[in-house]
Amino acid sequence: MGSVSSEGLPESYQWFPDQIAGHHPSVIKNGKREIGLLKIPGSHEILKPKQDASRGEKEVALYKLLSSSSSVDATTSSSLLTTSSDGLRNGTRMKDVNRMKGLTAKFYGMETLFVDGEDREFLVLEDVTSDYTRPAILDLKMGQVTYDPLASAAKIEKETIKYPPQATMGLRILGYRIHQCNKEVEIRDKDWGKSFDETNIQNGLSEYFSARHADLKMVLQEALDRLQPFKEFFESQESFKFFASSLLFVYEADKTLPINLRIVMIDFSHAFESNGQRDEGYLFGIKNLEKYLNSLISET
Repeated sequence: MGSVSSEGLPESYQWFPDQIAGHHPSVIKNGKREIGLLKIPGSHEILKPKQDASRGEKEVALYKLLSSSSSVDATTSSSLLTTSSDGLRNGTRMKDVNRMKGLTAKFYGMETLFVDGEDREFLVLEDVTSDYTRPAILDLKMGQVTYDPLASAAKIEKETIKYPPQATMGLRILGYRIHQCNKEVEIRDKDWGKSFDETNIQNGLSEYFSARHADLKMVLQEALDRLQPFKEFFESQESFKFFASSLLFVYEADKTLPINLRIVMIDFSHAFESNGQRDEGYLFGIKNLEKYLNSLISET
């Protein structure tokens, strides 16, 4: 990310160097570069570009709901989640909303910035990596399908053949970034992640969780402990279904500091009302991840 030109960005802003997935400014489409995450160096926030049309509206609506007061009534919550494109609608349970608040990065509102010659809207979010000296960051795309209920037949086919093990594991490694002691960053991308399936995904997970070397078992145990609130949430929540959403892991790779492992849910542009049903695909992925972590702990 550091090699991508910052020309066209507002003064003081830079591309967020630890972005793993999502739109990337190194990619040129129709003569324009994609707009990725932005950050003011030294701040505790990142700016995520609002996606086009209904996808962006869904994500903004969900973050607004999560950042609202727990006293928000059902009418208000419904209006926050309603979009013009069959998005999230009535039926949201505030107890689900309140529990989900603790599982996501903080949302600080919207900001408009002049980027590459035009005004663009951004979500201002907590940078969950900012408190780490040497963050080790992992992005796992969760769920058994990555296309939403409104997807076209072409989109369904494209997503299905992209990574067939998604259906059997309920998760996919999108990549990781580990800051090393020599200021180098070890990077693995989505193509590396696609090399794993249910027969060997533990190898990929072990590689990421081994950044502190001999502390592997402690890191794995902390990851397993931090995963439990997410499992409990998906075992009971009946308000949302998430497609192409991720769990972001971060822990401290500097062995002189506490592990301080944290997990947050990210990417909600394909969030839908679940009509009183659990998100079984996401829960399936969490249970498999729990199984993989337990297996690694027993082998360590």
